[in-house]
Amino acid sequence: MTDDMRERLARLDPMHSGVPTEPTTTDSSRRVLERIMSTPTEERTIQTAKPRGAFIYAGAAVAALVLAVAGGLALTGDDNPPVAEAPPLVLNAGGEDALASCIAFSPEELGRVAEIAFEGTVTAVDGAEVTLAVDTWFRGGEATEVVLNAPQGMEALIGGIPFVVGDQHLISAQGGSVNYCGFSGPASPEYRAGFEQAFAQG
Repeated sequence: MTDDMRERLARLDPMHSGVPTEPTTTDSSRRVLERIMSTPTEERTIQTAKPRGAFIYAGAAVAALVLAVAGGLALTGDDNPPVAEAPPLVLNAGGEDALASCIAFSPEELGRVAEIAFEGTVTAVDGAEVTLAVDTWFRGGEATEVVLNAPQGMEALIGGIPFVVGDQHLISAQGGSVNYCGFSGPASPEYRAGFEQAFAQG
């Protein structure tokens, strides 16, 4: 070993040059060396955290979808889509002959001659057209409104009682035309009981 190398090693050695050293051939040095050689070594694996960016973005997308669906349901107020209402039923209310003979009213005869029967409230009267909101269907319909094509003067055919907004009427019809002669008219408890009896068996 050259003097230059010894000088470099001396500069790297943290031990002061004046500290006495023990030869490696002594018993104590051999015991230290044996202890060092017999000490097992341990390998430690450092686990690094996996990138979370993809999971964060996926979670955010799912949350946004849930919020969008919930917002849509909140706007509609219902889990089911709205069902379209049936269109108004249109009946002819002016085809009856004023001079025709009338059959006496009875629940049995009403049940025989009426294809359509309902109780409704007049919501609009516009010239030749009367609109009623259906309160109760007795036979033959599902619409929530019924429109009567009512030419001027028709009120004389149903006992001289005109249709007035807010009034309730019991109406029966056959072949698309309103039945008169007591088979249609202003609602009353007794008249309603007759309709209920006529259609009690469906």
